[in-house]
Amino acid sequence: MTPRHTETANMETEPLPARPRAWQLLTAYNSTGPRWPGALRAALALTIPGLIALAFGLENEMLLIAAGGFTVIYGEGHPFRTRWRVMLTAGLLIAAGATVGGFVGSYMWQNMADGGSHWWLMLATVYTSLIATFGGFIQNALRLNPPGSFFIVMVAGGSTMVARLGLSPVEVGSWALVGVVSGVVIGMAPALFNARRPQEQAVHVLEKAVDDFVAAPKPAVGKNHQAMTALTTAWGMLADAGVLRGGQVVDHRQEELVRRTLAAHHRLVNASLSLVNDGTVENLTDTPKDIDLSRTAIPHARPTVLYRLYRSMHPHSHASLTAGRILVATLLAGVVGIAVGLDRPDWAIVSALLILQWGPDRTPGTIRGLHRLVGSALGIGLFAVFHLLQVEGVTLLLALAVCQFLAEFFVVRNYAFAVIFTTPLALLMGNSVADPLMEVVASRSWEMLISVIFGILLLWVWFPNSAPRHHAWLVGRTFDAMGSLLGALLASSPSGTLAQQRDLQYELLGERRAAQSLANNYPDLAEERWSTHLAVQLAGYGLLDSAAAHPQRSMSMEEIAVLGGRVRTAAEYRGVAEEERRLPGL
Repeated sequence: MTPRHTETANMETEPLPARPRAWQLLTAYNSTGPRWPGALRAALALTIPGLIALAFGLENEMLLIAAGGFTVIYGEGHPFRTRWRVMLTAGLLIAAGATVGGFVGSYMWQNMADGGSHWWLMLATVYTSLIATFGGFIQNALRLNPPGSFFIVMVAGGSTMVARLGLSPVEVGSWALVGVVSGVVIGMAPALFNARRPQEQAVHVLEKAVDDFVAAPKPAVGKNHQAMTALTTAWGMLADAGVLRGGQVVDHRQEELVRRTLAAHHRLVNASLSLVNDGTVENLTDTPKDIDLSRTAIPHARPTVLYRLYRSMHPHSHASLTAGRILVATLLAGVVGIAVGLDRPDWAIVSALLILQWGPDRTPGTIRGLHRLVGSALGIGLFAVFHLLQVEGVTLLLALAVCQFLAEFFVVRNYAFAVIFTTPLALLMGNSVADPLMEVVASRSWEMLISVIFGILLLWVWFPNSAPRHHAWLVGRTFDAMGSLLGALLASSPSGTLAQQRDLQYELLGERRAAQSLANNYPDLAEERWSTHLAVQLAGYGLLDSAAAHPQRSMSMEEIAVLGGRVRTAAEYRGVAEEERRLPGL
């Protein structure tokens, strides 16, 4: 059998993945390890400065401090080496969004108070929609974990309403910064006791998740997903903690954690053979799994922030397509809400963002909309209970803390459960307890319904053939990355081409996710392209494996020629341009 025939036989061993099952997506309940420590930190970041503010009689300011306290959430899942930078970046964005929103709101409400039209609320609509659009683009370009830009958008949009509390925009931003400082301090406090705790906990969670999956009766798709997510988290944590670089251990003091992770990785691969073609696994949560389970080598870290942003500045990138959907859906939701007399366009915009922010496929996105509908309805009911109890001062702070704790606890477990608590959290922070109950319930319910309608609609009608174009674009990017690595290997040893290896791995992971998305939305087209997808993956990972085999030795021209031949073989399967011409509407 010729080499090409051998490669073809290997590629044909992986059939097209199954399409997601709606019922499983609707009822999925995920567990990636203990959530209560992070949830407790989130609640404390709100409670501690809030109590201090109440002690000085600053009840309105307490709500703004609580908004800045969301900063601590962004540090969860990061080692202390990088956690402070992540929290500080998110915190400054929250404070900046609140300050600018305060100026927008002051100008808007002043004009309305002077007899201006109800349509002055369009200022809040445009401002919040733009923040949501840019946030959606950035979080998808960088492949961030939940909550993404959600809390930044929620605070920025909500701050357009705080002018009614009598606070100046500078005060709004300043009090939010107090909450940011509180969040950073509380988020970093555990480092005083064990600076390696995050990565140690991540490896422990991985081992337990793999044990649970191995012991579960097959098929155990949910437990397989939990183990895969834990594996991604563990490798990412070790890379961010400075333990790994370029697929090699550089901090040998923590080498035992790497050995344990590799052992768990191998066990998971062997136990997952019966489930590798179940397409539902990739659709259970928003957490990006930057790892290919079929590979058991130490993965590279993600490329730089600038690389990820630059590569996504293309009309067919996932980030650009998602941002387009968010912009149109949020503007429509805000405009329709104003047209029918509603007064919180920011609420409708945040609701639409929650459905679209990760650019889900059609079926998972529709399920997310249903989760939003059910969760928000129950959340508004929970707010009504708080309203009837007339929470204020300490009781208001306790209600906020409880909602914050439970929202963080459920955020990656089940979206509907998380929304039950984010809904009253947003309403309480917007001081809606001061407004008539039935008016709040009716208005927020209508805005939520409008946002769900437009969110789901945009999933189905906004560039309906974008998935094929997106996959074709990623195939091209992967070939470009393979060419860059081959060229770099001509001039340097593999150890000098770590950036090109890292970038190629990133494109391979993106192309694989795009191929799986194509299988969900366009199964017939995906079947045509599946051999291309497998050929690209085979050639790309063959390049990476060859580079990793002897990192310090420069490759000979003959070895590079063999690798180049594999890339040319993959190109023979491509045929993307011909397939595009057969697609109606492209």
